[in-house]
Amino acid sequence: MIHFNGINHLAMATGDMDKTIRFWRDLLGMPLVAGLGKPGYRHYFFQISESDLIAFSSGRRKAGQGEGSRRAGLGPFIFDHVSFGVDTEDDLWQLKDKLQAAGFEVSE
Repeated sequence: MIHFNGINHLAMATGDMDKTIRFWRDLLGMPLVAGLGKPGYRHYFFQISESDLIAFSSGRRKAGQGEGSRRAGLGPFIFDHVSFGVDTEDDLWQLKDKLQAAGFEVSE
């Protein structure tokens, strides 16, 4: 049985990543601990505590390109996703398999 241990991160959208970085990192002092992206898309993670993150994405991905996929033309969005923490990596893969078996799209 999978044991959830909290929320790993909340993912929000931003229209201005540079202002978002200045607010969360420079003003509030939350370290920018991870980031991913490519031209036209950025997804950055700020550390709130040892086990809590808040993430922001800017730009858009095309459908099927993994976490936070967006299709062109759907319009603006504010809330992107929530990510739960689990105790082990095996729990994570078990949950992924369970969601996919139920017909949900799950990113790697």
